[in-house]
Amino acid sequence: MPDTIATLGRRLAKLERRVTTLERARRAPYPEWRDLPLTGDTTIADEEQPPQFRANLWDTTEFCGRIGLTGDRATDEQLVALLPEGYWPEAPRTVDVASDATRRALQLDVDPKGLVRLRVQGGGSVRASWISLDSASFRTDRDDT
Repeated sequence: MPDTIATLGRRLAKLERRVTTLERARRAPYPEWRDLPLTGDTTIADEEQPPQFRANLWDTTEFCGRIGLTGDRATDEQLVALLPEGYWPEAPRTVDVASDATRRALQLDVDPKGLVRLRVQGGGSVRASWISLDSASFRTDRDDT
């Protein structure tokens, strides 16, 4: 029984922290977009939609814009960006992204050190010239605590 009470107490404390965060965030202004630092064989696909990110007060990092892929190839585990410290998730995250790849889905893996790597469904590489970050986001806190 003590384990059950302790477990419920931890869950209640986590819920209280989230409610406090949501109440604070509701009153705060929304943060500005920042340019996403690209690395590797990536470019800005469209100057009117540069790849950007921002962290909101709901413990979520949001992305927007397009990343161009050099050589028109998306390669599994290709490093595409590095998030600055303070925007790193506490646990590894996988984010679905849109692209012009016709045969396989692409995703981004974000690790706790801020490395953003491209994942190709089934591994290997696929023909793609860009990936869209619009509507992609991930939680920065740990879900399982």
